[in-house]
Amino acid sequence: MRDKYPGWYPKSAIEASALWDNAVFVPDANVLLHCLRHPADVREELFRLFDALKESLWIPYQVGLEFHRNRLDVELGAQDAYDVLIKDQEATIEKARERLRQLRAHPTISVPKELAALDMFSADFRARMETSRAAHPTEDIAAAVTRLTQLLDGRIGDKWKPEQLAALKKEGDDRYAKKIPPGYKDAKKDNGEFDKYGDLIIWKDMIGKAKADKRPIIFISDDAKEDWWWIHKGRKLGPRPELIEEFRAGSDQDFHIYEFGQFLRFAAERFPEIKAGVDQVEKSLQDDVRARRRQSEAAEADQTQAKARELEDEKDQIIGLLSGAPGAAVPIATTVDRAALRARLSELNAELELITSSAEHTASSSGKPADSGALEDRDT
Repeated sequence: MRDKYPGWYPKSAIEASALWDNAVFVPDANVLLHCLRHPADVREELFRLFDALKESLWIPYQVGLEFHRNRLDVELGAQDAYDVLIKDQEATIEKARERLRQLRAHPTISVPKELAALDMFSADFRARMETSRAAHPTEDIAAAVTRLTQLLDGRIGDKWKPEQLAALKKEGDDRYAKKIPPGYKDAKKDNGEFDKYGDLIIWKDMIGKAKADKRPIIFISDDAKEDWWWIHKGRKLGPRPELIEEFRAGSDQDFHIYEFGQFLRFAAERFPEIKAGVDQVEKSLQDDVRARRRQSEAAEADQTQAKARELEDEKDQIIGLLSGAPGAAVPIATTVDRAALRARLSELNAELELITSSAEHTASSSGKPADSGALEDRDT
């Protein structure tokens, strides 16, 4: 039975380990970017790992392309962080200053003393940021790019021809409409004509590489989306079963996928030279994952707030029309369909209630208190 449904049997640790003896290791662009994002000691450990895997490393052209498209965001984002943090911190401190200035006579709080303390903290924070800016490892990061370039020299797949991309686009649209993995979670990407097909291009190239070399593929990625992973009740069991079966059908080889942190732990058992630094690297990776999650949650919260404001504005307009408020006058000869307006008002109330409920759930699950201002601007 297992032979008929190979994708539906998660690999044991022993089975996964056996693949390492002959596998081609394919790091995704997000994994390569870790070599630029982390502190020097972590970068060095990552290169130690890649050096150990060097003879079996390979990347599709698309991975290298995505690395180069995103590396300047990583490099310049790190350089911009000093000014961004100083600006954000100063805005927060200024709010505290204004609250103190508005404080009426108080039996214990000395406003001048607390204002001076805030000024001292602000000056100290700015000084630390300037010290960090002066020590920014621009040359070391440039050297890391050079090391990656040399490491992957001769280990990169071919660029797709225009006619291949055109054929893939047609196939990709059909696959995405049917939610056939991988890549359909990127269906809404609109950065370029073929950007949303990036994962599918990588997938096709990995199948081609496995078939040509007659070797299994181990894919290393921080992409946690469901179009790569078999996820059951929040637990990742391995690659999607459909991926295992398609890969075997197309290459007669096996396929496995690791998150980078998980991969590090397995690699440490095989390569003693990296074992000592694994804990440090994994901690840095976990910290980065938590920061990325917070960024994502903050962006989603901003989108939710914007959507809620749009709905509230439309709701106010409808209420104005129904009540005949002067500010809501409709153009002459326009007939107001009151039944349709009431129906739309009910829809808006339901949508706003859903948004509020979702915001409260998110706040509760993240350990933050959910209050009535969950959908208000952060500055209020």
